Amino acid sequence: MPAEDTVFNVVYDKYMFWSILVGIFTFGWMFIAMLRYRDGVEPDTTEKYKIEVGSFPVDSHNTKLEVAFYVLPTILVVWLTMIALASNYSAWTIPNDEDTFNVDVIGKQWFWEFHYLEELTWEDDPNATNIDVDWSATNLIVDTSGSEATNVTVEIDGVKFDYAIDIVAEMASISDFYLDTNLHNVITVYDANDVLLHTWEHLPVGTILSTAGGQHLIIPCDESSTLDLYSRPHDNSNPAYVGVQHSFWLPEWGVKEDLVPGLEAGTVMTFMPDDAGTFPIRCAEYCGLYHSKMVGNIDIVARDGASCAADSGIKKMDTGSDGGGY
Repeated sequence: MPAEDTVFNVVYDKYMFWSILVGIFTFGWMFIAMLRYRDGVEPDTTEKYKIEVGSFPVDSHNTKLEVAFYVLPTILVVWLTMIALASNYSAWTIPNDEDTFNVDVIGKQWFWEFHYLEELTWEDDPNATNIDVDWSATNLIVDTSGSEATNVTVEIDGVKFDYAIDIVAEMASISDFYLDTNLHNVITVYDANDVLLHTWEHLPVGTILSTAGGQHLIIPCDESSTLDLYSRPHDNSNPAYVGVQHSFWLPEWGVKEDLVPGLEAGTVMTFMPDDAGTFPIRCAEYCGLYHSKMVGNIDIVARDGASCAADSGIKKMDTGSDGGGY
């Protein structure tokens, strides 16, 4: 699962390793001492350091061993503290907006809205689907060589146009549209049974996607992304009402962040995904009657002309907030 690569899971594994190591040593020595020096066992008079039950060896002791009992645990505690502080720094350090892909996430009653502050053009992996979309200026070419595609749909700001694919040429060449990067453009390719085979999409700045309409949050892979999280009412009919508490939770990534009503600066979540896929979004804070409907999905996609890393998981999954944790 992606959560296996998060900073939190790495810290957990390190703490478990040292805990098991210390436990083996501590309990091992405890059981040896219990058996060797238990009541009723006569001390070995040939030993250099004689240990008798109920008495402390004041006159006969091992200074190096006693110092080690203090020094080694101290080093271990300092080492574990350094690991914990390093993970905290990684988790709560928020990158500059210009270095990340930025999306505002608005929690309402009871759905999520995603406001894009930067444009994104993405496409399914042509090597996996055997379909490639090339749209430049007024020339749109959909190459379907080696696939079972039969038709393509071009959607421009919600208006759809259907075209058949030339089965012989295994392609569709469409010159009806000019690529306007200020509009939300989607190209979907289907087979004869209307099964979706391939998607190409351009999200301009200002695009708003909503889980109320079944839409997903779409984030590019192999890039640091920043989500600014806000809790807002559905409308402004009551100026005194500032919304309710939500919590944006990505269960498969092992992180969540609260959305605090009335907090104008919002809270922040940053991450860098490296594997394409669809992952669930949940609300981890009871937010009212239809709290169970606060669900959605996040799609990790490759930018047009790029591909995601081959290894699965999340390279880094950090969270932070302006003035508070979760």
